[in-house]
Amino acid sequence: MIPAAFVPLDQMPLTPEGEPARGTLGHPPVPAPGAGPGGQRTPTQAGMTYLWSRLLKKDQVGLDDDFFALGGNSLLAAEMLARTRVMFGIGADYVRPLTRCLLRDPTLRGFAQATQDARAGRLAADGDQGRVDFAREADLAPVRVRAHPRCPRPDWRRPLEILLTGATGFLGAHLLSELLASTSARVWCLVRARDAAHARQRIADAAARYDLGGGAGLAADGGAAGLAACGGGPGDRVVPLPGDLAAPRLGLSPGEFRELARSTDIIYHAGAIVNFIYPYEELRAANVTGTREVIRLAGLVRAIPVHYVSTTAVLAGLGVAGVREATEDTPLAHADRLRVGYVETKFVAEELLRNAGRAGLPVTIYRPMDIVGSRRTGAWSTATEMCALIRFITDTGLAPDIDLPLDFVPADTCAAAIRQISCAEGAAGRTYHLAGPGYPMLGYLVERLRRHGFEVSQVPFGIWVSELLRYAAHDPSHPMAPFLPLFVDRDQGLTTAEMYLEHVFPHYTRSNTEQALRGSGIAFPPVDDGLLDRNIGHLIATGYLTAPRDGRPRAHAR
Repeated sequence: MIPAAFVPLDQMPLTPEGEPARGTLGHPPVPAPGAGPGGQRTPTQAGMTYLWSRLLKKDQVGLDDDFFALGGNSLLAAEMLARTRVMFGIGADYVRPLTRCLLRDPTLRGFAQATQDARAGRLAADGDQGRVDFAREADLAPVRVRAHPRCPRPDWRRPLEILLTGATGFLGAHLLSELLASTSARVWCLVRARDAAHARQRIADAAARYDLGGGAGLAADGGAAGLAACGGGPGDRVVPLPGDLAAPRLGLSPGEFRELARSTDIIYHAGAIVNFIYPYEELRAANVTGTREVIRLAGLVRAIPVHYVSTTAVLAGLGVAGVREATEDTPLAHADRLRVGYVETKFVAEELLRNAGRAGLPVTIYRPMDIVGSRRTGAWSTATEMCALIRFITDTGLAPDIDLPLDFVPADTCAAAIRQISCAEGAAGRTYHLAGPGYPMLGYLVERLRRHGFEVSQVPFGIWVSELLRYAAHDPSHPMAPFLPLFVDRDQGLTTAEMYLEHVFPHYTRSNTEQALRGSGIAFPPVDDGLLDRNIGHLIATGYLTAPRDGRPRAHAR
C-alpha cells in the first residue's frame, strides 16, 4: 500500500527506549494531492515527487520534468533507484529494468508508471530491450583506412604529437603522467568540457585526485602550477581539447579533426563511460561510436597507430560457455552472455579495432582487470566495484566466502607497460593481458583487513547477499547499493558477480605481455601484503574507510 501523501519531519520523536513516539506526532497539515505542477497525482506519482524533490533539492517537480534536466546524474540515479526499491517495496531484480525505463523516459510521469508496473509485476525483466546484433555492431563500414602517400608516416617510436582520450579517468591520468615523463611529445587530451579552461581544470583535478601532480609536470595541489602545465603557452606539453566521445568527429570541428589526423603520431584510446548497470544502448554512443570515430580519425590521412584499453572482462562470456583457458590470441565469442552493457561495448570496440587492423590500420589492445592504486602512493579510484566491496565488508564486518581472484595491477605499472609496448613493439595487431604472475583469493584481502584492525567474518555467499539486500534497503546511498543487481540478477543459474569467480571465469595467459616487457625493467608486482596494505592504508587515510577503534569496525561517518 502506497501512502497518498508524504510529510517530511526534521526528526522522528522517540520514546526513552528509542522507539518511535507515535502519539506525539500530532497531525501536521497534509498537502493536497493535486498541489504543485501537474495537477492531481496518483499515490505513486506523489511518492516519486517527494523522492525527486529531496534528492534533487527542488521545491517543486512537475510530472513532465526530466530527472537529468533537473540536475540528476548517474550517481543520483543509482541512489534514486535504490530508494525507489525500498520506498515502494520492489524486488532487487527490477533495478535493471527500472534503469532502462528511466533512461528511455526520464520524466517523473514515465518513471512513476514504470515503478507502478514493477510493483504490479507487469514490468518485463528486460523491459522492451531488443537483442543486440554484436556482429553487425562491429562492422567497420563505412569507415575506411588510408595512408596518403604524400604525408610522412607517424613516428610512433619518437612521437612529437600524441592524442589521448580518458585523461581525467583513473588509468588515463596515470597514462598522461607516464607519457609526459618518458617522451618529449605534446599530448592532446580529449576531455568532455565546456571549453579549454574547463578541460584544463578537469585534467589538473584528476592529477591531484590520484596524487600525480608532482610527478609529471602537473601541480599536486591542482592549483596555478598545475593549470599552467595544462596548456596556455607555446612550450606547454599538455593541450586540453574540449570534445565528446559520443559526438560526431569526437565533438571537434571539421578543421580540428582533420588537423589531428594530419599531425598525430600515435593515439592512446583509454576513454569510456563506465557504468555496470546501464544497458548497451545507453553506453553505445561514447564507447562504440566513439571508438569508430577514433578509427576514422586514425585512418583519414596517414594510418595512425591506435592503442586501445579494453578489459579482461570481455572473456567472461567464454567462461560461462565452459571455456577454461584463454590466450591473448583466443578469438572473442559469446558476447550475448556478458550481461553487462559496459563489457558488451568493450567487446564490440575490440572487434571494431580488429576489423580496422585487417583493413590496414595499426592497432593494439590492452586488457587489464582490476586496476588499483600506484605502487608509490596506493591512491585508488573509489568509484570502482572493488572499493565499494571493501567498504561494505568493513562497514558490516561480513565478507563472502567465495573464490574471487584478486587480479590487481597498479595503475602506474599498467601505464608504464602500455607506454613501453607501444613505443617498442608498435601496433602489430596483438592483444596484451596486463596481469601479474599470479593472484590470491578474496580471503587474502580479508586477512589484510583484519591486520588493519577490522573484525571481519567470512560467510556463505547466499547469506552475504541477503545481508547486502538488507543493508542496501537501510542505506540506499551506500557505495555498494548501485552494484546490487550484479549479485541478484540470475541467468542460467549464475548471478553476474558469480561469472567472475575462479571456477567460472577462464584462466588467461599473458605470453605477449611477458615477451614485450622482457628486459624493460617493467614488471607487474605480485599481489602481496605490501600492495594490499598500501591501498588499504590510502583508503583509510582519505576517510573512505573509517579506521576501527580498538580493533572493531564502526559505521562510516557521513
